[in-house]
Amino acid sequence: MLLTKLSISEKLAIKEYYDSYGYVIIENLLSQSKIEEFLISYEIVKHSSSFVFFSQDTHLPSRPRLTPEGFIENSMLNPASLKLWKQFSQSVEECLVDEGITTALSILSGVSKHVMMQNMFFDKSTGTIEHQDHYYLDSDPPGRMIAVWYALEDIHKDAGCFFVLPGSHKGKVVQRKSASNFSDHDAFVKEIAHLINEGKYEYRSFPLKKGDVLFWHPYTIHGAYNNRDPRFSRKSLTAHYYPANLNPLYAGTIPTVRKTSNSNISILGSERECYVSNVMHYVRYIANYIRGRGPDYDMRRNSYE
Repeated sequence: MLLTKLSISEKLAIKEYYDSYGYVIIENLLSQSKIEEFLISYEIVKHSSSFVFFSQDTHLPSRPRLTPEGFIENSMLNPASLKLWKQFSQSVEECLVDEGITTALSILSGVSKHVMMQNMFFDKSTGTIEHQDHYYLDSDPPGRMIAVWYALEDIHKDAGCFFVLPGSHKGKVVQRKSASNFSDHDAFVKEIAHLINEGKYEYRSFPLKKGDVLFWHPYTIHGAYNNRDPRFSRKSLTAHYYPANLNPLYAGTIPTVRKTSNSNISILGSERECYVSNVMHYVRYIANYIRGRGPDYDMRRNSYE
C-alpha cells in the first residue's frame, strides 16, 4: 500500500488528513545535518562503558546492551535530558526542536508555542504493544497533545515498523483508573485489543525515509512490530507536545520548563532536575542490580504474546 506523504507547504491538506485519520506524514521535514550530528554523538555514547539511560520499554535504568549487529536493544526515555552527556543530549534536542517541527505543530494545534512532555530514542525496534498515548500522558484538557515520530534513517519494512490504526482516534478512549500509577496496565492492554476487534481497524505500517516525520493524535491506537531481520535497525526519535497555554494531564502541580534553541518549544523539567534525574539513573541502576529487581511493567510485544 502506498503511503500518503505531504509537504510542509500543504498546510490545509495536513490538517484535514490529521483530523480525518488521526495521523499525518510530512516528508523530508527534519534537517539532514541535524540527523548526522545526532548519529555521530550517538556512536560515542553507545560504546561507552559508563553510559546509563532509562529504558522506555522496561522502565528500568540500563546500560547499552548491543545486538551482534551493533544496535542497542532497549529504547531510551528522555535522552534530551541526559545532561551528563551534553553532546548527545544536545544533538537529540536539536532534532526535536527543529523549525520544521514547530511549523507542523502550529498547523495541527493552531497555536505557535508548545511544551515537549517527553522524548524517546529507538535504535532497534522493541516491538511496542498497541496503545493510546492518552493512558500514559496527554494535555489538560485532553486530546490536544500531539505525538511525533522522526525517521533517522531509511526504515526497512522488516526493521519492526511503527504502525497506526487510522480513524481509531474517533472511537472509545480508555481512561487510566489512577492518576498516580499504572496499576491497571494489563487491563488497559486487554481493553485496547477489544477496541481493535470491535472497530475492525486497519493496521498501517510506516517504512519511512530518512527525515520523514509522522504526527498522530493521543487517542489514535498505535504501536510497533517486532524486528523481523536483525540486520536492520530502526533509528528514530519520538516526542510528545502540548500547546503552551495548557497543562499536562495527570500533573499534580504546574511543572517547570526549560528553554531550548527554538523559542517556540520548551521542555518539561528544569536544567537542575535533568542533572538530578541523570544521577539517579546511576543510583537506581546499582540498587536494582544488587536487588535483582525487574520491571514493574513493560511495553514490549513479546511480554504480552
